Amino acid sequence: MKPFITDACKDGRCLLPFQFEGIKREQIEGMLLGKRIVAYALPAGHSLGCAWQCRFIFGDSYALEFSSACTVVAGWQEVGSLNVRFIPSGKADEGDAVFQECKIEGFSIAAVERLIYEDSHVYSECGLVFHERFGAEVIVAAGVSPGSVSIKAPFSKERFAPEFAVGDYCCTSL
Repeated sequence: MKPFITDACKDGRCLLPFQFEGIKREQIEGMLLGKRIVAYALPAGHSLGCAWQCRFIFGDSYALEFSSACTVVAGWQEVGSLNVRFIPSGKADEGDAVFQECKIEGFSIAAVERLIYEDSHVYSECGLVFHERFGAEVIVAAGVSPGSVSIKAPFSKERFAPEFAVGDYCCTSL
């Protein structure tokens, strides 16, 4: 997936949709509803607060890897959008960063929403919000550092550091 998008702006506004690899946009919600995140994996030295890549491993043994793309939208302003890569069971690519896996109690996904940032210059699909049935949530968002993601989760003690203030985002259905 492209870490930088250079051709997204038309008619004075940039449209930055999710980038998917190995899965189609219309498949993502059906693939996640009712599934359990049983572990996450990060490159050595990274944290859930700021990582260049983060993988969620599901009980069905497949994983989703998250990163972000960075786009210049106005002057020096850069905005991130979320990249999502599907990794089938046992199919991590040769040459991937060395990931360290951390098992969690499990997080059952009951609903999924898009996290959107929008202003006069940009519309960006910059995150996903996974909701558990009893109100807990996991948020994966483009981070402050270009290309990074930040994760807010019940299993994380790290500071959540999305690119923009939480109040600047809106959530919508997939």
